[in-house]
Amino acid sequence: MRTCLYYVIACWFILQVGDIVYPAVGLDDDKASRLFLYIAILGFPVNFAIAWYFQITPRGIVRTTSFVERRVLKNIPPINDRRHGKVSTYFQKDGSQDSSWIISAETGPLSGLSFAITEPIVIGRSLDCDLAVVTPHVSRRHAQLEVEDFQLYVRDLGSANGTVVNGRPIEGRHALHHEDELRLHDIIFRVTESFSGPRQERDSMNQTTFIDNTLSGGKSPEKTED
Repeated sequence: MRTCLYYVIACWFILQVGDIVYPAVGLDDDKASRLFLYIAILGFPVNFAIAWYFQITPRGIVRTTSFVERRVLKNIPPINDRRHGKVSTYFQKDGSQDSSWIISAETGPLSGLSFAITEPIVIGRSLDCDLAVVTPHVSRRHAQLEVEDFQLYVRDLGSANGTVVNGRPIEGRHALHHEDELRLHDIIFRVTESFSGPRQERDSMNQTTFIDNTLSGGKSPEKTED
């Protein structure tokens, strides 16, 4: 529609310029304007057909993606696409592999897509949500996911059908764990904890290693008094 609007504005501008140029070059103003108007009308459906498959962007003229892909790209980008039996990381951005929490849609319009949770996101039916799930059983703002101290939490936002984790409705904020099932009515997400390199290093540094000295025949030091 934007391209068609540009086309109409361009034709109107050329007609205005033609009213000044045609007499200067010795052409009949009415005939020349009428001829250009006929050409512009015939060219409109051609312009509309081209605009259906291509669009004008700051990067130039690019092919228009399908409705589903455009809706997904307006939200957080999926890191994996398993639809139609294919595995793809086409949408993956640099650095997304460092995320320790991933949710994968198993049912619904996003089925086959996986999303890295690196910051608070809102899931809902509204396209303004960070992760839009366009289905009538999901509320406009259904639930929120957030990571705090490397732990993933889900919070129901007063949805009509509630938020369910492993078959149990939740109230308030609820901690999620590896392989948990997150259900928004008939929409199911599978939670995965993926340990990244930096996360493993931090966890290793926070762990305490105990060494049993008796196994090596050593003796524990005796307590002495001054």
